[in-house]
Amino acid sequence: MPNTRAFCNQDDNADTLVPQLVEVRDSLGFLAVQVLAARENLATMDYTEMLNKLYQIVDDLHTEYDRRKPTGAVD
Repeated sequence: MPNTRAFCNQDDNADTLVPQLVEVRDSLGFLAVQVLAARENLATMDYTEMLNKLYQIVDDLHTEYDRRKPTGAVD
């Protein structure tokens, strides 16, 4: 459990930094929304199209995350 956000959030570990790998992984959803908003006018999209494009961006980000993850790293 030492490389998780839950470990870092425990009272005894208040000064522990979240590992970069965990921080990046946990930020992919937020990044996906930002990418979609930069590419599209969200005000004019219907929800089905929005979700389809968001799923694709998340999938692309997960693929790239897994490709660039250091060898032997465990999430």
